[in-house]
Amino acid sequence: MASFAELTDDMDLAALAAKRSRYTTLMVILGVFGGGLYGYTLTALSGALITMNIGSGEGGLLTTGEQGVITSLLLLGAVIGSFLSGVLNDVLGPRKMILAGAVLAVPGTIVCAVSPNLVVLCIGRLVMGLAIGFTSTIIPLYLGEMTSSTKRGRVVSVNSVMIVVFQLLAVSVNAVLNLSGAGWRAMMWAVAVPAVLLLVVSLVIHDSPYYLARHGLDAAAVRELVETRDLEEARAAYESMSDTEPAADADRPAKRMSFREPWLRRVLIVGIGVALMNQVGGQNMINYYAPTIFSSTLGFDSSMSIVVTVPVIAVSAVAAIVGGLGLIDKIDRRVIMLVGLTGTVVFLVAIGVSYIFVNANPGSQAAAWVMIVLMMIYLVFVQGMVAPVCWLLLAEIFPSAVRARGVGYANIAMNITNCLLSLVFPILLSLIGGSGTFFLFAAINVGCWIFVKVLVPETRGKSLEQIEREARSAVAG
Repeated sequence: MASFAELTDDMDLAALAAKRSRYTTLMVILGVFGGGLYGYTLTALSGALITMNIGSGEGGLLTTGEQGVITSLLLLGAVIGSFLSGVLNDVLGPRKMILAGAVLAVPGTIVCAVSPNLVVLCIGRLVMGLAIGFTSTIIPLYLGEMTSSTKRGRVVSVNSVMIVVFQLLAVSVNAVLNLSGAGWRAMMWAVAVPAVLLLVVSLVIHDSPYYLARHGLDAAAVRELVETRDLEEARAAYESMSDTEPAADADRPAKRMSFREPWLRRVLIVGIGVALMNQVGGQNMINYYAPTIFSSTLGFDSSMSIVVTVPVIAVSAVAAIVGGLGLIDKIDRRVIMLVGLTGTVVFLVAIGVSYIFVNANPGSQAAAWVMIVLMMIYLVFVQGMVAPVCWLLLAEIFPSAVRARGVGYANIAMNITNCLLSLVFPILLSLIGGSGTFFLFAAINVGCWIFVKVLVPETRGKSLEQIEREARSAVAG
């Protein structure tokens, strides 16, 4: 590889540096609509489930099993998309993968909205899952590669914060549409808005410097580095690439690193553990099934259940904004996660206890609202502290040569877990009740606390190259 000085000799460094603000803004916009599509797609179905009239239940409504299948099929598609994106990113690059996800999301939305029966709806959900599998895997790591170490935490966290903000938007739109009598198809059509917006943004982004360097495009890589970082960090990043990346040229990509290496195996274990942690907190069970819980357990009618979901998710959104954008670069990642997991465990137990009182006092509005308030506080910890750090760590801990594959594997694990939980959550509620279900999630999160304490590294304020060096030395030492 040519030296940094040689490659920048004929570049207008001042002109390139002037583009940094524009790049940061573009990355923020990408994070907004990337996370937005993911969050809106995950949650839009929650309000539609209890009014959808193409099922085999009474009056054409969906049975419990059909609700679980339709919910989980999106996540099955996301598993496939995560696997493919991890494999194809090294060949096609992040720009094309993000564009492919955005392109798939548009017809997927249309198929869901016009579905005449469950079979067609299932096909549409699979296509949408494939789309968000691509985007949720590639966008966070791409944001991390296109951002300086001082801004990386907040920029990457925009993606995770917008997941929750657009979940709030989804339940709010669902509530308005339901109250206006528009029906579930209108709820499905609304997903087209973030899909189209992401498609527009994906047309103007560039490939990352790490992808360009792996393919022997050193001059282009350096140009991207200077446009996205200050000169010293750009030089250090490029020199680190020279030291750690195997030789490559534009026609012959570098030989791939293997997760069989002990230090990379440890990184992969941490990445998959963090991804699983982002699901076993149980927050998505609230996002997917809150209207169903409020209807079947607390006695609210379908319209009221959808409306009550709005303030619950609103608390999540505010917590995600404060935690993901306000705290993420000011407090160590591990501290945020440990505090967040402690609160998650405490309030999962509290929700389980509240179920006992709800069951003992059926129809009690006081007991119902106590449970709802406890759910709100629980979401402050899991969505405001645990989730943003989980998404950020996935973009930070994997070395550049295996970053797409590593995040892809972690996302596969996350989406499989999400898929299984969405299938079994209604079954758990019926078999062991609300108390047993939330006590079980609390016990699992105690294990997550121990995992963070023992294995998860601190990454705040460190360059991606420094994080890689420390991961190597952790095993070597």
